[in-house]
Amino acid sequence: MGLFTEALYLGVGFAAVALGLVAALTHPGRRNILAFLLGISAGLVAVQIFRVHIFTLLAVAWVFLPGRARNRSAFKLVAALLAAALLLASTTLSGDLVNSPTLGLQLLGLAGSAALVALTSTRKDATAMMWGLLAVSTVGSGVGVLQVFQVIPMDLWHLHVSSIGRPTGIYPEPDWLGMFSGMGVLLSWRLPMSRPAKVGFFLPNIIVFVLAMARASWIALLICVAAAAVASMVHRRRGLTTVATGPRRGRRAAIVVASVAAVVALSAVPQLQEEVAARASTMLGTVQEDDISGQARIRQNDSLVELARSIPVYGHGLSSAGRVGVWGQIDTVGESQNNVASNWVLGMWVDGALFAVPLMVCLIGLALVWVRSIPGQLLLFTLVCSLFSNAIFFPVTWLLVGLAIIAAQSNKEALPRPRHRLDGMLSDKE
Repeated sequence: MGLFTEALYLGVGFAAVALGLVAALTHPGRRNILAFLLGISAGLVAVQIFRVHIFTLLAVAWVFLPGRARNRSAFKLVAALLAAALLLASTTLSGDLVNSPTLGLQLLGLAGSAALVALTSTRKDATAMMWGLLAVSTVGSGVGVLQVFQVIPMDLWHLHVSSIGRPTGIYPEPDWLGMFSGMGVLLSWRLPMSRPAKVGFFLPNIIVFVLAMARASWIALLICVAAAAVASMVHRRRGLTTVATGPRRGRRAAIVVASVAAVVALSAVPQLQEEVAARASTMLGTVQEDDISGQARIRQNDSLVELARSIPVYGHGLSSAGRVGVWGQIDTVGESQNNVASNWVLGMWVDGALFAVPLMVCLIGLALVWVRSIPGQLLLFTLVCSLFSNAIFFPVTWLLVGLAIIAAQSNKEALPRPRHRLDGMLSDKE
């Protein structure tokens, strides 16, 4: 990461913290503002104060604001989530290849943050958090667009993959920019808003979603769309209420404007079409020898499988999967610079074996059961992306976990039709 990128990233994070504190203390609408800032903080990867992410700090501050909800019906899901996280975190005490014992505390902090969001947020709060996530994703995509046009002095990645380079936006690498821009695409598509706003949010996110050349994000979006479609068909056959989709205003305009932008881009850079097509062709096919990132992930997965051949029921201990290097080398001596694997499922199995299964079931279950809700769909998108670029220890995963629990509870309570038209977007029923 260049100095300019690092300074920009840290500046955004500290500005968000400062604004959140001022708003929480002085503004009459401080609850909505802090909810919005919680969403923004979840979209920042590594902005920390004394090694604690600002998402966790804002989640703790969130609990002390007046007007918080008391979602008693969420206690069972939250208790299961925290117990599963505690079980996996406990492996740092017994594992033989533990690289960072503090990763267990980080996991508990993130799971605790998700629990606080789930237990104390209304659906209106959750909507504000999603808008914050959309805002920061769009900012990241906007920076990526400016980076491609060389308006700002930021290095572009992998010129051998794309002749115009892969942008990174406000994130350390293109794959993460691709993931967050994909979230921006989903949020801007599903959240009701005015036609100009729909176009304004959708356009930069879809542009960067393509230009980042992040194959994991492309696969994840296809899987999310397919899973949501299947879930909707199942619910219709059972005669259940379909998911509240809200007004569709602006979607057609967004598609038209994005199509025009694509035609202009392909006319200006003719080879871009071939590069995108070539990149897409490698998503499900055989990895070529000149595909450096693809070869690296294959070697990493092979090494993770090798580590998992002889492990106790509690695994090698949380963070041990990080001992698999970029090129698949296994370093069991000393301290590794990494603590997580690129594939979250294989990584958790190496870390915790049977002790990791409950947490995996919690995360996958929330995503699949509530895939028709916005949080559930976004959580599934993140989990699929994390099979290639692990985002399980990113705050955004745990914000989505908390919001998915809220979506789950809204189906179990006899709630009136939401006053705020966006509130129904969280759940499968109004």
